[in-house]
Amino acid sequence: MAQKIIKVRLFTWFENVESPIDPSEEVRTERISHFGEDVDINDETSVARGEELDAFFSDEDAAAIRDGTYDGPQAALLETFGQHQAATQGVVTPALGEGPQTSTLSTDELADYIVENKLSVNETVALATEGDADSINKVYDAEVAAAQTKGVDPRKGVTDRLDSMLTTATSED
Repeated sequence: MAQKIIKVRLFTWFENVESPIDPSEEVRTERISHFGEDVDINDETSVARGEELDAFFSDEDAAAIRDGTYDGPQAALLETFGQHQAATQGVVTPALGEGPQTSTLSTDELADYIVENKLSVNETVALATEGDADSINKVYDAEVAAAQTKGVDPRKGVTDRLDSMLTTATSED
């Protein structure tokens, strides 16, 4: 009935569904949606209540969010909270302290990972495998590419430490 993107932290609404007991009847089921979630609300009362509470993004903002051009006041929240939640549902995420395996990522993918996850200097350096010049060079190149996407210079803390690791790795050969 109404495709809406939730603009508040939590929004409770009701959905009209087939009764699990008698398929010829319809029952109301409570749903809870989170900020940034794109939902199809088929209950007129819930839509009216949400609009009264200003719980939905406007249709124009929702269209911009869906096509990735939204730059309104909640863009940063959608980037970090709403879209992150949608992107990670059903995806196996790394265990605590485990990052991507650099050997399986391209330099560009690794640069995107650094930017998207806002890795610190220590976290970025930790992506390089100690003693492996190829791994160290890949992380170095990814740091340079990540910096270029943001229009800044590569972080000196990362490049200095990777240079040191590279010197040690190549002197062992």
